[in-house]
Amino acid sequence: MKKFLFILFNYFLFLFYKFIFRLVAAFMAVALFVAATVADDSSAEFEKLDDRLDHLTARVHDLVAKIDARIDADRIKKAHSLEQRVVRLEGDGCGKREFQCGSDDPQCVGALFVCDGIKDCRNGHDEENCDLPTSAGSYFEGHVITDTCTKRRPDVISIEITSVRRDAYFSTVAYVRALIHISYDSELQAGEVALPTVGFYSFGGSKLVLAPPEDDRLGLVCDFDGYDTDKCQGTIVHEGSLEPCATVLFTRRANPDDANDDKH
Repeated sequence: MKKFLFILFNYFLFLFYKFIFRLVAAFMAVALFVAATVADDSSAEFEKLDDRLDHLTARVHDLVAKIDARIDADRIKKAHSLEQRVVRLEGDGCGKREFQCGSDDPQCVGALFVCDGIKDCRNGHDEENCDLPTSAGSYFEGHVITDTCTKRRPDVISIEITSVRRDAYFSTVAYVRALIHISYDSELQAGEVALPTVGFYSFGGSKLVLAPPEDDRLGLVCDFDGYDTDKCQGTIVHEGSLEPCATVLFTRRANPDDANDDKH
């Protein structure tokens, strides 16, 4: 009897351990299933999050590109140049020898105070854009638009700046030496000529003024807009009356002599 009870006890103990083992195995299987499911869900969520981040990053880059485009120096220069064209047509409210400071708080200061190293405008605009557009070696090719006074009636007039002097005590003006190249070809005459002359660039007026190089006493004035240093509107004037008699549109070009030197 005791032996039978011992055998029965061991049998139930075996069933109990078997039950516990299966229960643990079941729990482990459930745990692994849940872990796998969570891992899959997490991976899916991470993939979605990663996609959203990529999308946002692309939008940020696009936004940065648009901002860079809006603050691009060339676009700003073109906008200011267009603004100056309008100002020339409508006037800026300042005298001939004055400089308009601009902004929402208009102010006029003397043209001789521009680019002298001291801020006279409340917004400091008189000390901005002080790079000299007519530095030594600069070459501007001009196409004649109208001409009622020159003796050669050229199609092309070019300006070559040969030297510049800008005094520290009077930096608002740069003194220049230049050659005026004239190419002409008509039924009566044809040829080329290089006329030496002197003049100055005024920062307050944003203009290059060249003295008459010949006895016809015709001088040349080239107006920059204060922003675009590669273009200026030229006017040939009678020295005595300053009456304009020809217009020329000048654009900065590479000096042809430099190109010829490179070939040699």
